[in-house]
Amino acid sequence: MPDPDNCTAALLDRCAHGDQDAYDALFGLIYADLRRRARMLSEGHAATLSTTALVHEAYLSLAGAHLALNDKAHFFRIAARAMRRILIDASRRRNADKRGAGLESVTLDPALAVQERDLDLVALDQALDQLTAIEPRMAQVVELHFYAGLEFVAIAQMLELSERTVARDWRVARALLQQSLADDAVARP
Repeated sequence: MPDPDNCTAALLDRCAHGDQDAYDALFGLIYADLRRRARMLSEGHAATLSTTALVHEAYLSLAGAHLALNDKAHFFRIAARAMRRILIDASRRRNADKRGAGLESVTLDPALAVQERDLDLVALDQALDQLTAIEPRMAQVVELHFYAGLEFVAIAQMLELSERTVARDWRVARALLQQSLADDAVARP
């Protein structure tokens, strides 16, 4: 039985030379892994986009891009960024629809109004962009862990850091993002 890592490396090399069949084969090879990661990501945001739709949108986004992929980790970094972008766009569309294109939502009994519990992906995206400007490595750790669903061990290998450093970056980044989201919530009327 062929070594999956060697097979992946060969496909990545063919992808780097613009071979669309190799890209399709690579995607097929790691489809289940991407789907698992997308499921973890979309569990709290099912109304935003289904797991299957997220993976397929990511594929369509990446398939026509003729990417020069270095390795499997590089592919997942790019896929994480694509899934992030797709979720943000879907969230923006959903929020625009929810707001009724400018119509005010009115309830007869304010006590019965449902509080939105979903994470505001648009606000998170903005906070992550701010974090990228001041701490790019921490932002990359968040993107890889939150959007790509990678474990700290894999992120550490990918970024050539210790697992302990990745865990510390994750904790500090989460605190900074939570503070940014709290500040944003206070600033909104």
